[in-house]
Amino acid sequence: MNPADVCVFSFGLDVSAPVLRELDALLAPDERDASSRVRVARAVTRTLLANDLAIEPAELVISRRCARCGHPSHGRPRVVDADISFSLSHSAAFAVVAVARGDVRVGVDVEAVEPRARLDALAARVLNEREHADWSAISDEDDRLRAFLRTWTAREAYLKALGIGIVTRLRDVPTLVDGWRTDEISVGDSWIAALAVDRTEFEMVHLAVTPLATSSGGTAD
Repeated sequence: MNPADVCVFSFGLDVSAPVLRELDALLAPDERDASSRVRVARAVTRTLLANDLAIEPAELVISRRCARCGHPSHGRPRVVDADISFSLSHSAAFAVVAVARGDVRVGVDVEAVEPRARLDALAARVLNEREHADWSAISDEDDRLRAFLRTWTAREAYLKALGIGIVTRLRDVPTLVDGWRTDEISVGDSWIAALAVDRTEFEMVHLAVTPLATSSGGTAD
């Protein structure tokens, strides 16, 4: 991987039982207490990181210790003793992972394009006044939903890159931050995804991959 690149991988999470068993074998014991889709997301992420580091996926040590409070499980995930950063997000049966080399903070978020209950009330909490006025002027319901999700995923990606989660109102999260860049990731009509990086000069390379084929499969955007 070129140090100036951020590689984004997208993949489906519904796999056959034999494939799931193979993927489960790559996980650490504390990563297996989750739904099948979450386990697939974690195993594929391990495989992608291990491929870049030229090690076996099971050898990868991932820490989720919080940098703020020291809690062992709710911090921003990082690879121990490796010069690589990553961020994982999943929604329904789909996942996106961003990987970057060096001292880079990356965050991704993906959301399924599905009707949201009480979208108007949710938008009022997430969008600032200017954004809400522009959003309210959109007449088409599908366009309104997609516009909302673009703002939502951009802010979530930024917060995930910071490693702090939603500890403040989303409407108070800035849409433009000096020294940062947030890009929409093209992942088809069924999902909206965003990437946030703590630099403005980088190339995003997107690969659509399949579980158990992450070392060679993929189609670049």
